[in-house]
Amino acid sequence: MQDDRYSLLSSFLTEARRSRFETVLDERMCWVTAVTEDLYDPHNISAVLRSCDGFGLQSAHIIEVNNPYRVSPGVAKGAAKWLDIERHQDTTQALRDLKSRGFAICCTTPHTNDTTPEDLPIDRPVALVFGSEGPGITEAARAEADYFVRIPMFGFTESYNISVAAALTLQTVTRRVRSATQIPWRVPKREHPRILGDWAERTVKDADGLLHRLRNGADDNPHGCPKSEPKTP
Repeated sequence: MQDDRYSLLSSFLTEARRSRFETVLDERMCWVTAVTEDLYDPHNISAVLRSCDGFGLQSAHIIEVNNPYRVSPGVAKGAAKWLDIERHQDTTQALRDLKSRGFAICCTTPHTNDTTPEDLPIDRPVALVFGSEGPGITEAARAEADYFVRIPMFGFTESYNISVAAALTLQTVTRRVRSATQIPWRVPKREHPRILGDWAERTVKDADGLLHRLRNGADDNPHGCPKSEPKTP
């Protein structure tokens, strides 16, 4: 069934917001996704999600083995509501599911000299896996890895903070993907109605109530009153 949410809710968005939705969606990337494995600090996971949105990813995967997913609003700055976030409770199952979708599993670690963000193969979709603070990726993640990605460092410290490592890696890999003219990296057009519907539903006040009334033929604005303003500016 065709997703009608955006067509019904778009009139309750400002013209500037509709234009912004279309501009951002046109640059959204499906070729790269980020995976966090059992992070315990909500500030770090929120910072990773903010980087995902900032670099144009549409999806992110959160593996919660021992640590439940919590967003730190002050850090995420609302980024989570613009992303397709999938949550998993098992590392092996999560990574094998991504493999079945065609992703190469690329585990970031300072302990294995395999490849760097500059040299990582990008001829197929890439799932960048970031391990927990301190211990890093687990043996379960290591067992599923197609590549190990190491950020070159030239100082005394062994590794970057997880949020910094994610930002550096995402910046390099997404830049390379966008520059590769033969890679179909954009989100397919067939996904646009669903994504626009998600964004509108998460933005318009009382979106569920509006959708119910509009789908049942109710006139939600009988007196020509101003329509609902977006939840966020």
